[in-house]
Amino acid sequence: MALRKLLLGVVVVILIYVVLFSRALIIETKVENMPRFGEVNFKECPAKIEIKEVRDKIGNYVNFIIHGKTYTLRGFFGEYLYFPEGIFLMAGYPSDPYAPNTDMVFLDSFLNKKWERCLGRSVWFKYYHDGKIILGDGCVYWIEAETGNFKYFCPKTGLITDVKERGCLSYVATAEGYVYLLREYKIEKGTRVAKPWKGENLRALVKVGVGENYIAVIYSFVNPPGDEKRGLCVYTRNLIKLACKRLSYTPGQVAVVNNIIFVKDFYTGQIRAYRVYSLL
Repeated sequence: MALRKLLLGVVVVILIYVVLFSRALIIETKVENMPRFGEVNFKECPAKIEIKEVRDKIGNYVNFIIHGKTYTLRGFFGEYLYFPEGIFLMAGYPSDPYAPNTDMVFLDSFLNKKWERCLGRSVWFKYYHDGKIILGDGCVYWIEAETGNFKYFCPKTGLITDVKERGCLSYVATAEGYVYLLREYKIEKGTRVAKPWKGENLRALVKVGVGENYIAVIYSFVNPPGDEKRGLCVYTRNLIKLACKRLSYTPGQVAVVNNIIFVKDFYTGQIRAYRVYSLL
C-alpha cells in the first residue's frame, strides 16, 4: 500500500512538472537491449571495379574501370556503391562549397548504363533509403535509383549534416542548428534546435533520430578555444518541441525506439538510453 502511494505521488509530481514547465520529461534509464549503430551494410558489388584518379593541367578526372570498360567522370575523388537496383558511380569534390559539379552514372546488374547525371554543385552520398539515393552538402537530393529522377531542397542555413526518412516525411538537419520537416519533399516546417558559436565552429554536428512518435535531435558545437555546446532535444513528428536536455558528453549518433532515445558517445562509443515521458 505504501509503495503504491509512493508511485502515485511520483506520477503526480511528473504530471505537474510536465504541465507547468515542459511538455515532456527526458530521464536517463537502463535498457538491456541497445540498438546497433553504424552505416548500412550494402551488398558486396558483384563486379570488380578499379578506380583511378587522374590529375593533370586540364582538370581532375576519375576513371572507373569495369570489365575492360572505362567510365570517366569529372572530379577530385570517386566512389562506387552497390544497391539492389544496380551500381552507382560518382565523382566530385566532397566538402568543397565552390566545386563546379558532381558527376554520376548508374549501371544495372548487367553493367548496362541506366542513367547519368551532372549536378552543378558539390554534394556527396549520405545514405540509401527505400530505392532513393540521398546526397547532401549545401542542398539535399533524393534521386530515384531506377530512373535518375530527383527532388531537391536547399535550406540556406548551413551545410546538410543529416537526412532521415519516415514514410512521406523527411527531416533535414543543418550545421546552423536547424531541422526542417518536409512532406513529399516540400517544406512544411522548420525550427532551430540550438545556435552554434559566433564565428568559427570546429565542429558543427547536428543529427536526427526518427521514431514512431518522437524525433530526437543531438547537437555539438565546438569553438576554437575548445568550448562546447551539446545537448539532446525531443520533438513530435510534426516538430512540436517537447523538451531538451544538456549532455555531459559529446553525442555522436542518435536513434529512437518507441519512447526511448539512444545516444552514442562521439569519443567512447558508449550508448546511453533516455526515456521520454509526455502527454502528447
